[in-house]
Amino acid sequence: MQKNNTPFTFFFLFFIPLLFAATPSAASDISVEIAVERQQGSVGEPISMQIRVSGADSAEEPDLSKLTSFHIQPKGGQGTSSTQVTNVNGQWQRVTHLGYIFTYTISAKEAGRLSIPPVSVTVEGKTYSTKPLTIVAEKPEETDDFKLRIFLSSKKIFVGEPITMTTTWFVGKDVRNFDFQLPILDDPRFELIPQKKEGSSPQDEIQIQAGTTSLIGVKGRGELNGKDFLTVTFHHLLIAKEPGTFTIPQATVACQVLSGYRESRRGSPFRGFGSFDDFFSNGREAVYRTLVIPANQPQLNVLPLPEENRPADFSGLVGPYSISAEAKPTEVNVGDPITLTLSIAGPFVQQAKLPDLLPYLAETAFKIPEETAAGEVEGKKKSFTLTIRAKDKDIKEIPPVSLVYFDPESAQYRTATSKAIPLTVHATRVVTAEDAEGAVSGQNQKNRLEEAAKGLAFNYEGEDVLLGTAPQASPASGFFLLLLAGPPLVFMLALAASFYKKRLVRGSGQRQAKKALSTLHREFSNTPLTTAALSTAFKKYLGTRLLKNPATLTFLDLEHPLRSRMVDESILQELNNVLEFFEAWRFGGQDPDNENIGQLKERCLQLARQLESHLS
Repeated sequence: MQKNNTPFTFFFLFFIPLLFAATPSAASDISVEIAVERQQGSVGEPISMQIRVSGADSAEEPDLSKLTSFHIQPKGGQGTSSTQVTNVNGQWQRVTHLGYIFTYTISAKEAGRLSIPPVSVTVEGKTYSTKPLTIVAEKPEETDDFKLRIFLSSKKIFVGEPITMTTTWFVGKDVRNFDFQLPILDDPRFELIPQKKEGSSPQDEIQIQAGTTSLIGVKGRGELNGKDFLTVTFHHLLIAKEPGTFTIPQATVACQVLSGYRESRRGSPFRGFGSFDDFFSNGREAVYRTLVIPANQPQLNVLPLPEENRPADFSGLVGPYSISAEAKPTEVNVGDPITLTLSIAGPFVQQAKLPDLLPYLAETAFKIPEETAAGEVEGKKKSFTLTIRAKDKDIKEIPPVSLVYFDPESAQYRTATSKAIPLTVHATRVVTAEDAEGAVSGQNQKNRLEEAAKGLAFNYEGEDVLLGTAPQASPASGFFLLLLAGPPLVFMLALAASFYKKRLVRGSGQRQAKKALSTLHREFSNTPLTTAALSTAFKKYLGTRLLKNPATLTFLDLEHPLRSRMVDESILQELNNVLEFFEAWRFGGQDPDNENIGQLKERCLQLARQLESHLS
C-alpha cells in the first residue's frame, strides 16, 4: 500500500518558505574596490583590471577619465550576486551577497611609476571612490627574433597632405595571443585611414585588434638586417591636421613566446595540446613568457599651408588632383533631364567635396538641384552624379568646372578644370488648356465637343447630361476590394508566422544549452573513441552552450563571452590548449593510442564540468 506523504509535502511547501521569509538576509554596506592582475609590467603589456562593487547588484559605468597614463579597453561587466541557505542548530539562515564587477584591460603608455588615481563609481545615486594604485612600467626592449617597424613614405609634408604609413611586425619565432597598441590611432593630431594592399589575397589577411580598433594585416615574408622573418603588415594613409614637428607615438606588440619545456604534472600527459610536437613530446609541457616589442619612432615635419595667394574657392585638397565631367544625353529639349557626372581623382578622394556649381552653370541657363549626393568612391576616384535641366534652346554646352587644390611639389595652389561638353537643345511648344481639352475655339466649339466620342471633351452643361447617372453596383467591386485587402493580410500573417518561428527556435536553443553537458556525456559514451569524434562532440557542446556555430568554432569566438562570465584564466588556457590540439590534428596527424585518447576524453569532460559552474 502506498504511503500518503501529503502532510510531509504540505510542511515543506508551506512552512519552510515561511522560515526563509522570516529569517533576515545579511546585507553588507556598499563599497567599491579596484584590483589589477599585477602591479608591474612593460609599456604596452596588457594587464587585467577589475572594479568590484559590493552590496549592490548594479552600478553606473565608472569614470576612468583620470587614467591618462594608460590605454583602456573595456571588457564588459556582470553581476556576482549569490545566496546561501544553511541550517545551524535547527535554524534556517539565508545570506545574500550582492555584487557587480566591471572588467578592463589596461596597458601603460610610458615607462615609470604610474598612478591609478581614485576611480569614482555611482551606486544607487551615491558616489563612491576606490583607493589609488601604482603600476611600475618598464621600458620594452627589442630582441633579435622580433622587430616592430613603422615606415613613412615622406618625412616632410604639408597639413592635409596624405602619406603612407606602413607598420610591419617581423616575427622570428612561434608566438600566440598577441596584442597590438597603436597610440597614433587615437591621436587627435592625425587622421589615419586603413588601406588594403593591392594584389593581396584573402588567404594572406589576418584580423587583429589594436585597442578598440580592428585592423586587417597582410601576412608575408621579409628581410631585416640580413635576417629572414615572417611578417604581418598594416597600411594606413596618414594625414596631419596641424603644423609642427612630431614624433610618432610608440607602438608596441605584446605576445606570448615559447621559452622552453617543463615536465608535465603526473597523470596529465595531454596537458598542452599546442601542436603535434607537444603531443609527442614525452610528457613535456610548453612554457610561454610574455614579451613586449617596441616600435621605432620616426619624426615627421608638418608645414602649414601658405596663406599668401590662397584662393577663396580652395577645396582643401592637398596633392595632385584632377576633375572630369560626363553628361547623358547631350541632345535634349528644353526642360529635359540631363545626368551630369563629375569625377575627382587623386591620392585621397575620400575627403573631396563637389565644387559649387553656380559660378559655372549660370542660374539663368541650367536648373540645378538644391541637394546633391555625397559621392561614391571607387579606388582613387570619387564621382558625384546629379540631374540638371537646360532652360534655353540657345545653350550650346555644359561649361567647364574647376577644382582648386594645393600642389605640395611646387608648394603652390593650382586649378584643375574639366572639359566643356557640347550640348544640343531643341525648343519645345508650350501645351495650352485648349490642347488639354482636345478642342479648338470658335462659335462651333459646342458642336465639336458633342461630336467627340472619347476623351475629356464632354464638359458642356445641360439637364440631359444628368439623366441616367445614378451609381450602379458593379459585380466586380467585391473582387477588387478583396484584391486590395489581400496583400496586407498575407504580409501580416507571414510576419506573425516568422515571429512565432523565431520564438520557437530561440526557446529550443536555450533548452538544448541546458542539456548540453548530458548530451556530451551520452555522445562520448556511444561514439567510438577517435580524435575526430571527440573534436566534433566537444565543439558541439561548446557551440550549443554558448549559442555559437560549432562548425567554425575557435578559441577567439569563445574568449570574450567566457571572460565576461569570469571564467578562471587557467580554465581558459586549458580550453585553448585542447582546441589547438584538435586544430593541429585536423591538419594532419594520426590518432593517439587508446590510453591517451581516453585521457583526452576525460580532459574534455573535466573542462565541460568546470565551464558549467560559470555558465549555469
